[in-house]
Amino acid sequence: SRYRGIDEKLDVITWFWEVLESFSNDERIQFLRFVSGRTRLPANPADISQRFQIMMSDRGPEGLPTAQTCFFQLKLPIYSSKEMLAEKLRYAISNCRSIDMDNYMLARNADNDHLSDEEVII
Repeated sequence: SRYRGIDEKLDVITWFWEVLESFSNDERIQFLRFVSGRTRLPANPADISQRFQIMMSDRGPEGLPTAQTCFFQLKLPIYSSKEMLAEKLRYAISNCRSIDMDNYMLARNADNDHLSDEEVII
């Protein structure tokens, strides 16, 4: 793992790894999908094109973590407790159904299918 703009000695980083370790296999799959867009890692570690990155989020301590799947990157707010981190991370990985806006664009295009060319909003 690589840490960018965040000290790996912070409590929130220790808590993150403890929470991830406590996850069920299904939650780990959801987490991996959240940060990479994949449900499993390659069998050969040499086939992993990027190292996992953790960055500090500019969201406040009540914000949700975000991810950039193209960069295998997690942006983590500085939470006040391990329990808060676990709650927010579980919520994010459980409720994120669109990866890099793919589902948003598909839904948007489906909504626009019934409009005439003059009515389509771009």
